[in-house]
Amino acid sequence: MSAAVTSGGHAEHGQELSAEEIAFNERKIRLGMLMYVLADVLFVIFMLVTYPWLRAYNTDNNWFPYPGMALPDPGTSLTLMILMVVSAVFFFLGYLGIRAGNQVVLRVCMLFSLLIVLAALIGQIHFMGMQQFGTLDGTFADTWLLFSGYHIYHLIWAAFLGLGITNRSFHGKYSKDHHLGVVTIGYFWYWAALTPVLFYILMALLPPK
Repeated sequence: MSAAVTSGGHAEHGQELSAEEIAFNERKIRLGMLMYVLADVLFVIFMLVTYPWLRAYNTDNNWFPYPGMALPDPGTSLTLMILMVVSAVFFFLGYLGIRAGNQVVLRVCMLFSLLIVLAALIGQIHFMGMQQFGTLDGTFADTWLLFSGYHIYHLIWAAFLGLGITNRSFHGKYSKDHHLGVVTIGYFWYWAALTPVLFYILMALLPPK
């Protein structure tokens, strides 16, 4: 097949695909994104498991190597987590909008989702940089910085994908019948919003100290 396939399932350069070919390509795109998200889920599960294990064993008393080590502000963590949840809500509303054929709802919601993610990215980088500990300051410090750094990775990807999907939505690239890009990027978007929730719950159930 010589024609390049767009995110809507159609061929570029004026060549139309059959319904069977469109469905086949859409399945491949969906599966590809789902496999990526699954790999990401497995890695996050691994990180979540290491936290209680390292906390319980506290090898050589290295979980907190010195008294009075400042802990990350839970209020800031909660605020950043809420931002991601709100962003996911807007993304889902945008999906519902385009599924109903409403281009305005899609554009507004994608724009808000993108702006919230950018705010969360800036906030997370600032929050990570203002901590009074580094990678040499014990196992908790290492673990927290790993969680934060990986969340920043998620936010960078979300900002990149959000910029693309917002641009395409404002150019009318999605419709009621063809919005595969919104669906597949949504898989990653919702997972990126769920990850900080899992981290927050973990640390609430098993406080650092």
